[in-house]
Amino acid sequence: MTQAKLAKKVGVTQPNYHRWESGSAPIPGEQLKKLAKVLKTSPEALLGRHPPKEARFYDNSAGDDLNYYGEVAIHFCGGGAPLLLSISEEAFSSLHHDLQLNHAFVTVKSLANQTVAIRTKAIADLYFSSEAYDTYGPEHDTYTDHASLQMPDSRDWEIVEALGHAIGLEDFDRADVQRVQRMILITDEQYAQLVADGNIKPEDLEKERKKNQEETDRIFKLASTTTYQLSSGQRRDVYVDDDEDLYDAFCELIEFEGGEPADDMILLTAEGSHRIVFVNKGALDYVSIPTHKYEAGSVEAAAATLEGME
Repeated sequence: MTQAKLAKKVGVTQPNYHRWESGSAPIPGEQLKKLAKVLKTSPEALLGRHPPKEARFYDNSAGDDLNYYGEVAIHFCGGGAPLLLSISEEAFSSLHHDLQLNHAFVTVKSLANQTVAIRTKAIADLYFSSEAYDTYGPEHDTYTDHASLQMPDSRDWEIVEALGHAIGLEDFDRADVQRVQRMILITDEQYAQLVADGNIKPEDLEKERKKNQEETDRIFKLASTTTYQLSSGQRRDVYVDDDEDLYDAFCELIEFEGGEPADDMILLTAEGSHRIVFVNKGALDYVSIPTHKYEAGSVEAAAATLEGME
């Protein structure tokens, strides 16, 4: 709905509604309830105050989008590094279905903030491994870029991105920042306690620190960096700071199974427009995009379209 239509349904003027959306004026309680009813959600969700979404295990009440399925391991014809993703039951069902159709690209969302578009003809084989498996696939020890984290809430990944860049943390509730920090970081105090409790031997402390730092670095990368792999096996990391630019670059690839065959080149404006990249989508194995940034870009693009309509 446009702002004008939504304002009319709530019973206020469009300029008044715009002030709510921009944050320059608070939403009165009764009108907040009415707005939530119109949008079929809760007042808490509109204000971003609902509890964090968490991955669930064998919990049918949570819905398939939050229930952990296991992993999918993808191996490529060109011999590039395999890809391993932790996925939900919903992601498993969707990918399983799409792989049996004649799509140029298939898309899968991981529970670790990855929206991944995979060129179907680049796949050599693909293994789904449910949680019951002890291994991730036939190359179990080679999936070096896998982050063993199930964190499905995009709001949490906004905090991870802010932590990674050490900027913007004041925009978030302190309790949420601390909760996310506990999920991805181990403090010096925690290491000292682990040694005191005998969970880490003193001589193994530096090795443990290094291993955990590598995992944290992978998580920070998942919050900010777009990665693509070419059919030659080469990987590229690109930072696109404008979320709408990121969405515009990949929306056809992700939402229309690759888009029109004639549109072979993907245009990426990277590093604050200081670098421009063209990618031949026919030469891709896959592209992995931070889900929270892609979703934010989708919202920004829709808002721009609606503003144009108004």
